[in-house]
Amino acid sequence: MREVYLVESVRTGIARAGKKSWFANLRADDMSALVMNEVIRRAGLEDKKDQIDDVIWGGTALMKDMGSNIGRYAGIMAGLPFSVSGCTVDRFCASGVQSIAFAIASIGMGWMDMILAGGVQHMSHIPMGTGSDHNPRLGLFCDPKMISMGYTAEMVARKYGISREEQDQLAMESHAKAHEAEKAGLFKQEILPIETEITTEDGKTQKIIVSRDQGIRPSTTLEELAKLKPAFMEDEKATVTAGNSSQINDAAACVLLASKEKCEALGLKPKMKLIDYVVVGVDPAYMGIGPAVAVPKLLKRSGMTKDQIGLWEVNEAFAAQAIYCVKELGIRNHKLLNPRGSGISLGHPLGCTGARIATTLMHEMPYYGVKYAVESMCVGHGQGVAALWEWVG
Repeated sequence: MREVYLVESVRTGIARAGKKSWFANLRADDMSALVMNEVIRRAGLEDKKDQIDDVIWGGTALMKDMGSNIGRYAGIMAGLPFSVSGCTVDRFCASGVQSIAFAIASIGMGWMDMILAGGVQHMSHIPMGTGSDHNPRLGLFCDPKMISMGYTAEMVARKYGISREEQDQLAMESHAKAHEAEKAGLFKQEILPIETEITTEDGKTQKIIVSRDQGIRPSTTLEELAKLKPAFMEDEKATVTAGNSSQINDAAACVLLASKEKCEALGLKPKMKLIDYVVVGVDPAYMGIGPAVAVPKLLKRSGMTKDQIGLWEVNEAFAAQAIYCVKELGIRNHKLLNPRGSGISLGHPLGCTGARIATTLMHEMPYYGVKYAVESMCVGHGQGVAALWEWVG
């Protein structure tokens, strides 16, 4: 296998989905094209676009402006030469990191030399579950209620005794970390400022520059979180609320991957190397436990131990599942566990999140002086992924 490196990365700010989304009037394919072109610009490849071999793009609910093979479509909208092919990958919540893994595999095998990978999700335009036609026989194979991610979070909380107080505490911590990072300007380099239009309360349009994440709530307190009603179940055991769950979002992220030989030929500076990547399946009704299963397999296969990992990014799909996973992994109190927030505070734009985390890691690892980092997340319908990154910059 050839050496493959992550050379450059960038993301949009993460908007909160809905009528008040900062990206409500920006298409998913246009958003994707913007980050593709920014990665190319940052890498100094504006006059070498024809040397890109492929675009591998993550996304889910692939219809409307997320449809038409958005990987290819967005590449065309980015002005890439027609010779640059494109495809779309759907591993639900892990689509963005799966696109990176596929790209690295293709380059490593020698089939290609340089690929744009990443992902996008526009949940304002295509709400979660739009167009789904669940098989009526699903109950013969698993708990059919697993199609609701919130239900699976409740199942994890009940099975493993994750209290409402613990969940709200993690949610508050997430917002506090994200706010401190934003206040310190730590997201400035990874976010591409985008000019877009929003619709005001009086129906008029107003131009704004989106250069930060919309969902960070610095005033979040335990008292406020405790007032929220459970969002997915209504019995006396219900603990999962909108406040201790990830948001629904609109965002895109892109990374540039290249072989060692291509980096040398074009003068590109490698930043990170993917050491290993693991995907596991779990009971769909408890899908949130995915990272607790994927990470041990990742470390064992890589011949590494937890104490060698300097930074952990374990996506917060729900506080309930995130707490179970980090406790099970023994990293709940790690000083660099989601140091700049995660899904609850920053957001979880499904097809984008895996690439967003990789982008954040590219900026976090040198800042904290970390050599090895793990990104992991649960995946809808009972999966988990984990990726081990090495800083080589």
